[in-house]
Amino acid sequence: MRSATAISYELDDIEASAKELTDQIREKLTFGKNSVAILHGQPDMEIGELSGAVSRELGCHVMGGTAAAGAILTEDGYSELAVALHVMSDDDCLFSAAISSSMETEPEKEITDTYRKAYALLKEKDAAAEPKMVICVAAIVGSIASDNVLAKVSELCGNLPVFGYIAADDFEFCKQQVYLDGESGGDRIAILLLSGNVKPVFHTANLQGEKALEKRLVTKAHDNVICEIEGAPAYEYIKVFPFINDETTVLFNYQFFVEVPDDEFNDGIPVSRALSSFDKETGEVTCFANVPENSYIGLLYCTGNDVAATSETGIKEFIDKLKSADDGYEYSTVFITTCSLRNMFLADMKETEGDLVKQYFPPNLSISGLYAFGEIAPTSVSNGKAVNRFHNATFTVCAF
Repeated sequence: MRSATAISYELDDIEASAKELTDQIREKLTFGKNSVAILHGQPDMEIGELSGAVSRELGCHVMGGTAAAGAILTEDGYSELAVALHVMSDDDCLFSAAISSSMETEPEKEITDTYRKAYALLKEKDAAAEPKMVICVAAIVGSIASDNVLAKVSELCGNLPVFGYIAADDFEFCKQQVYLDGESGGDRIAILLLSGNVKPVFHTANLQGEKALEKRLVTKAHDNVICEIEGAPAYEYIKVFPFINDETTVLFNYQFFVEVPDDEFNDGIPVSRALSSFDKETGEVTCFANVPENSYIGLLYCTGNDVAATSETGIKEFIDKLKSADDGYEYSTVFITTCSLRNMFLADMKETEGDLVKQYFPPNLSISGLYAFGEIAPTSVSNGKAVNRFHNATFTVCAF
């Protein structure tokens, strides 16, 4: 597969932005028979309109979601208040995509219909084609938890590897946009199927803070609310931690690492859950993603230096994976989804992850990514079947 990225800081003039992006791509990329593009956008612009303009110009699907804090990544490093276009093209791959209507009323039906539409489009191109992986971009909607969006997509695709993210905004939680070929909305899901000669490799780098509480059993929870830990109110557990007391108002610097209970698709690898808030009266602790009952959790405190250290380690480990996976397949594309909380932790070190991307990734790879409200990536893949997980505060990477 061949791949190239382009970047533009023109956010107001859609026609000018589309021309700048597509001109850059044409200078860099030799197109094959089939192409697709991911557009990393900004919430305070007509990003759906831009996706349509680029789609018409290149004659391919253009899909994506908006970034948190205006922050995106490419092989050139960290940028703010820009748009990045990542185009992939090949003779031996097929791409098909679809976008939902609003998920507010019947979310599972919308997800199902969208997947089936993308699958039908793939079959129209080649009746024998089957997807090898899925890229999924969704918005936050009140009618369904982000974990459950991923669970439904995984069910529909038969547990193929799913990579993607939850679209973000400037922490207003109301301006996220998901878009495909000119259609956009803040309550949508877009699904891209990749078929043919695709051999994806994934890696997830969790934060690892210096201060930690030993793990405990969650004895009562529902969705993203932890009610009791080992039979006591959840707040009794977290307030033992240094810096958390009755005056604490936000918990963004604290992560749970959750060991998910055994199930058919559990690989025993802990996933990260960022804390959101707590209620001293009820003793409940709210997280940004689901925490199941009978899981084990351990609490960490993390800083910008922890972000930098885990990103560097994660990138090195991922590059080692690519080297060991090299069996003649030429990797050209790298997608990164990193968490908006990591961006917050970095504070005045915001260029850190972009600098690490520039420093460590080989120059033959086209790289793009963004800061999101949640990351989607497998924790393991075996014989084409993946354990797909929804993550918080992670640095997730996919190459193909």
